[in-house]
Amino acid sequence: MTNFYPPNGAIDLVIEPRRTMLDLVTKGSVPLPTATRADIKLMRYLASLMHSRASGDVLNTAGLLADSLFIETPAVIVRATACVAPLFLSEVEAEAIATRHPVVLLRHSPGQSAIDVTIDLVMPDDGDLRWLQDYRLFRGLSGDSWLVPSGDGPSVRLLPHGLFLTEHAPYVDDWDRTAGIERASAHLDAHLHGGWSWR
Repeated sequence: MTNFYPPNGAIDLVIEPRRTMLDLVTKGSVPLPTATRADIKLMRYLASLMHSRASGDVLNTAGLLADSLFIETPAVIVRATACVAPLFLSEVEAEAIATRHPVVLLRHSPGQSAIDVTIDLVMPDDGDLRWLQDYRLFRGLSGDSWLVPSGDGPSVRLLPHGLFLTEHAPYVDDWDRTAGIERASAHLDAHLHGGWSWR
C-alpha cells in the first residue's frame, strides 16, 4: 500500500502484483526433456497451420525450451510436451520475457496418439505478459485454424503473419464448437498418421 499526501488529504493506493508463473521454477530445475518424435510432428503441424517455415529455435535465449521450433514469419516460439499443466509454465514465461516473442506450449496425451491437444500461450503485451491457458485447436468449415478457450476468453486465429486475438468466437454455439474441435482433431490425426481428413 502506498500513501500519497496531496494538499486536499491522503490517498491510499493499492497496487496488486501481476500474475506470474515464475514462482513455479524451482532452484536447479531442468529444461524440458528432449523433444520426442510426436512433439516434433506436433510443432511442425502448428507451423503448417500458419503456412510458415519453422526452424530450430536459434534464439533459445533463456535456455529453458530446448528443441523448440521458431516459426519465422510471425516470430512465434513453439514447444510440445506430454507433461500436464502447470509443469513448464514458468519456463515458457521466462522464454517470452527473454525473447519478447509469443510462446506456444502444446500439451498432448502421452503415447503415440497425440491428437488430444491443449495449448498454453503467453504473449508479450506492452511491457506485460498475457496468458491464455487450456485452449484447444479448432478448424472452421473453410479450413481456417483457431485456438479456442475451454471457457470464456478471446479466440486466437492462426495466420501466416501472426496470432490474431479476437473476442468474437469462430463458432455460434457449443455444438458448433465441438464440431470444430473434432474437425481439428481429425485433421491433426491425418497429419500425424496419414489418411483421410476434413478440409
